[in-house]
Amino acid sequence: MLKRYIEDIPKLFKYMDMLVITDKEGYIEYYRVFHSLGNRIVENPVGIHILDLHQHLSHENSTIMRVLKNREPIINEKQYLNIFKERTVTALSTTIPLMIGKKVVGAMDINRYFDEDLAQLEEETSQYDMAQKHFFFTIDDIISKNPKMIEVKNQALKAAKTNSSVIIYGETGTGKELVAQAIHNHSFRKNNPFIVQNCATIPSSLGESILFGTTKGSFTGAENKAGIFEMANGGTLVLDELNSMDINLQPKLLRVTENNCFRRVGGKDLINVDVRLISTLNEDPYFMMETHKIRKDLFYRLGIVMINIPPLRERKEDISLLVNRFIEGYNKKMNKNIKGISKKAMDSFMEYHWPGNVRELKHTIERVFNFIDDEVIDEIHLPSHMISLDKGKKETLEIGEEEQFNFNEVIKEYEIKYIKLALQSSKTLNEAAKLLKLSRQALKYKIDIYGIEVKQK
Repeated sequence: MLKRYIEDIPKLFKYMDMLVITDKEGYIEYYRVFHSLGNRIVENPVGIHILDLHQHLSHENSTIMRVLKNREPIINEKQYLNIFKERTVTALSTTIPLMIGKKVVGAMDINRYFDEDLAQLEEETSQYDMAQKHFFFTIDDIISKNPKMIEVKNQALKAAKTNSSVIIYGETGTGKELVAQAIHNHSFRKNNPFIVQNCATIPSSLGESILFGTTKGSFTGAENKAGIFEMANGGTLVLDELNSMDINLQPKLLRVTENNCFRRVGGKDLINVDVRLISTLNEDPYFMMETHKIRKDLFYRLGIVMINIPPLRERKEDISLLVNRFIEGYNKKMNKNIKGISKKAMDSFMEYHWPGNVRELKHTIERVFNFIDDEVIDEIHLPSHMISLDKGKKETLEIGEEEQFNFNEVIKEYEIKYIKLALQSSKTLNEAAKLLKLSRQALKYKIDIYGIEVKQK
């Protein structure tokens, strides 16, 4: 049954050290080590259950068992695999469900060895984020009846027919990567690599090696290693949050975009590449140029096609479409049967500002699914900050007595509420500051003067 998945594996995954394929129960049907680190405990584990091969794993922490249960891929999760006699191996595991129709028939586990000495770097960069997601998302996954979003879809389809560089800009959570994936999957490059690199995670000292690769001996510990441009050759490279890239690295990026060739760090030979570049920005691109976060020459080189994604608050007619899509998805994922959403709950959604955009809406529905016992999502199931903010708006608008209308107090009240909302929706102060379009220092100042409790570090 799984033979057809196995035949093309070597063509699809060039950067793996170990591959395991199991059936729907977790019994191994295919096992191969491409780069050995020692003698194997079991020479041929085919037929053995994955939890018997790795006896320290369980249904809860084995990526294979979780994927078989939840039917969702797990990308680059660190696992400790004790399959060798000398030592336990640390691996980055990408595990994908194998489906026939709607039925899970097995799981594929792709591992690459993880050097603990480089752990910090691996956690901070996404050099190997060869998004498995691009196998799924096309223009049809962007659902909307908003005229601006329909135009975005039309622009994406037109851009897919060309080879020009694209800049997609919009607030955090609007779906920039989804549009980038759609462009790739409707282009002639759709069967080639699709690589996403978050520019905010590129350390300035390692920027060149991440982009262009390294040559053995070029510095202490350096090996022959491809950079993301080589890895994306023939396909699409997405530079996520381009405005976060070190300004000193940008001229080198400009050079390769103009010449389509580069040298690895420490290398002498020119390497020619054919890569379609798509960049994303979470702030206004012209403001980014004025504040010197992006070089103007790089911007005009990469921004041949410009696509602006409107925030959710400007396309509220899409909220009901998105809610229904997310309910349908989480019903399948969590094995529930939620039939819809009440008018009161939908009214709260329509009145809410959605600073986190579509991503926040999706996470809100997921949060509701974790606790709901009813068949319909009602206002009582929503996060309290949504309801309290909406009531605050109505109460402010209905103030009728002049002595009660104090402009400064109203502004203060709203600032406190939105700061608390941003803090609840973020893991760090930096993330909260980005949502509020403030600097971290300005946000910290307001938190201090208003005496707002902060639980984040």
